[in-house]
Amino acid sequence: MADPADTQTPLSRFASWPHWTKFLLVASLAVNLLIAGAAGMRYFNPERMERWSGASFTQLLPRKFMSDLPEERRREFLDLLKSQRSTFRESRVDMRDAALRFAAALERNPYDEAQAATAVQDFTKLSTQMVDSGTLVTLQIVQKLTPEERILLAQHVRERVEHMQQRRGKKDDQPDGG
Repeated sequence: MADPADTQTPLSRFASWPHWTKFLLVASLAVNLLIAGAAGMRYFNPERMERWSGASFTQLLPRKFMSDLPEERRREFLDLLKSQRSTFRESRVDMRDAALRFAAALERNPYDEAQAATAVQDFTKLSTQMVDSGTLVTLQIVQKLTPEERILLAQHVRERVEHMQQRRGKKDDQPDGG
C-alpha cells in the first residue's frame, strides 16, 4: 500500500505566497513587456518625421511629399523652412498682440472705432507678411526640385487637395475636367 504522504503532489514554492505578491509579479511582467514593446517599436520603426510646417504649408508642400524624398534632400528643404522659423514665431507673437489690441479696443468705453480698425489692419498686414514669407520659402524649395521631384510634388498636392475636399464633404465643388 502506498503511503498517503507519498501520493500528495509537492506544492510549488509560490503557493505559499500571499495573493497580492502574485498580482505584483504579473503587473511587473506587464510593465516590463510594455517597456520592451516600446523599445522594440522605436528600434524597428523609423523615426517619425519632425513637425516642419503649419497649416499654411500643407497644401503646397504636403508632409507626405517630404517623407518620400531621400534623407539628404529632405534635410536640405527642412533647413530652408527652419531658416524662417524665428520670423514665423515673431509674426505669430505680433499677430497675437494685434488681436489683443483689437479685443482691448472692443472693450474700451467709449468705443474707439479707429483703434479697432487699426488693430484689424495691423493683424491683416502681419498675416499677409507671414503668408508672403511662406510663399518665398515654398518657391525656393520648388526652384531646387528635380523634374522627378516636381512630378512627385504635383501628385502629392493633388492627393492632399482631394483628401481635404473629401474630409469637408466638398467633392461636388471640383471643376469640370473637360
